[in-house]
Amino acid sequence: MNQIFIFLITFLLTLYISQLSFAQIYGADIGVSSGSPFNDSNGILNIVGVVTNYGTTSEQVTVGLDVHNKIDGSNTTLNDPTFSKIVFPGKESPFKFKIGRDYDVLGKPYILETQMLNEPFYNVVLQNYSNFPVGQYRELVGTLKNIGQVVLQNITVYASVHDKNGSQIDSIKSNIIPILKPGEIKSFSARPDNAVVKYANYFSCAGIALNAPINTLDLGDGRFLTYGLESLAKISNFTYDKASDSISFIADHYNPLGGIVTFEIPQLDNTPNVKIYLDNIGQKDEQITKDGKTIFAKIFIPPKEHSVRITGILNQS
Repeated sequence: MNQIFIFLITFLLTLYISQLSFAQIYGADIGVSSGSPFNDSNGILNIVGVVTNYGTTSEQVTVGLDVHNKIDGSNTTLNDPTFSKIVFPGKESPFKFKIGRDYDVLGKPYILETQMLNEPFYNVVLQNYSNFPVGQYRELVGTLKNIGQVVLQNITVYASVHDKNGSQIDSIKSNIIPILKPGEIKSFSARPDNAVVKYANYFSCAGIALNAPINTLDLGDGRFLTYGLESLAKISNFTYDKASDSISFIADHYNPLGGIVTFEIPQLDNTPNVKIYLDNIGQKDEQITKDGKTIFAKIFIPPKEHSVRITGILNQS
């Protein structure tokens, strides 16, 4: 009886450790789904799918696909990033492999690699579009409006395309929008491949990919401030107020226990008087450090949404 009990405990412990190792290596919080493969208008095989982030960290995801080389008989793994550089918690991003005629596909796409990135999600773009195709080419069309005070660069819009049965039949992305200044509205369009365009019935998981860092704040009057912000958090209402010389934003950390937001601005003089307020309560000065060139502020964000205000941005002394 004791031997059976010891065997069961050992078995369950081994199973737990193996599952834990699997999660650490392959990213158990990241899911991948495959769409319907198709040959495009050039006769190239397209393998499409969507990656979903079920976790609480922002991830850079590489999708893998095993193929067989018909020329030399070797097997290899193709790797492709998702259309969005970062897949934020609760978000999705499509991907697409284009397979040359000299290769046979072995199996389905899978998560090859994930890398956690300490970059916030800026909730500063208002998307206006329809989930249903428009026009002869059954395009995804719409507009983007920058509702924040940060300057956005190299933006693309991505989506997955579905037929009337709900199957994914393509992954698409729009033209690049080089710059979107605060308050600007610009249009975009994305078209399914000609081989599947007649089957396009609706779009899903439409999102935006920012292919350049967000680090420039519009102060008004033609002035801009370069800054740095690192955190696994969603950032909203990021603004500069001239009257109080302060930057304010709403932070919602993805970690259910809360976490750190790190903020950096240039040090303009040797006697900085920068202050931090969390939910209008002043924070300890020990959270602020300087090295002669840069002022660093580390702010702990408790669970759920909280307001952050940092004063003394330009008039530091």
